[in-house]
Amino acid sequence: MEKKSIISLFEKVVRGDEAAFRLLFETYSRCLFHVAYYYLNSCESAEEVVLDVFTVIWQRRETLSHVEEPERYLYISVKNQALHYLRRGYVQEKDSFSLYEVELMPDSDTPEKKLMEEEYQMLIQQAIDSLPPKCKEVFRLVLSDKLKNREIADLLGISEKTVNIHIAKAYGRIAEYVNRQYKQVKRFKLLLLFGYLTIILSFFVVCCLCISCITYDSFSF
Repeated sequence: MEKKSIISLFEKVVRGDEAAFRLLFETYSRCLFHVAYYYLNSCESAEEVVLDVFTVIWQRRETLSHVEEPERYLYISVKNQALHYLRRGYVQEKDSFSLYEVELMPDSDTPEKKLMEEEYQMLIQQAIDSLPPKCKEVFRLVLSDKLKNREIADLLGISEKTVNIHIAKAYGRIAEYVNRQYKQVKRFKLLLLFGYLTIILSFFVVCCLCISCITYDSFSF
């Protein structure tokens, strides 16, 4: 959502517009859940944190007219609430949940092209999974949540320079991983194709020999 749009939406929430509040929740709840989960590693606790933040926003909406950057305010509020959960020991049982699954928009018009895109997407996902934790989180916030570098720096408590380093490292490692793995996959497929062709050729030769034997036996009579 564009900056002007979110500011306008937040102003409506401050004035008590319930429809605007629902739209704000629908727009940001998923991304904010990701932020909370990053700190808590618990789906249940992450959901509670997001609900807590939105509940407080609605209850105290009349006092929030001073907020100039609503998006940043939302992310920082969720981060602080998640840290509060950690300090108080409110975190539910931790579970495994992937925040880093990418979804490429396919424009396939043939089964072969679709298969290639699926394989390429799988390689990209594996590359993202192989990134160091902090680097992976920065990359997700840039790619999925579309946060600016300054917002990411504030959220994770690091400098903008460090954010830039993580982004550059992520793109470099992903490109290197995908290129390396893709070459290996192509080489493996060529080996399989060669093996398949060898089997077909062997079968053809055997058939020819059998036909030759049958023909020979027929003439021998």
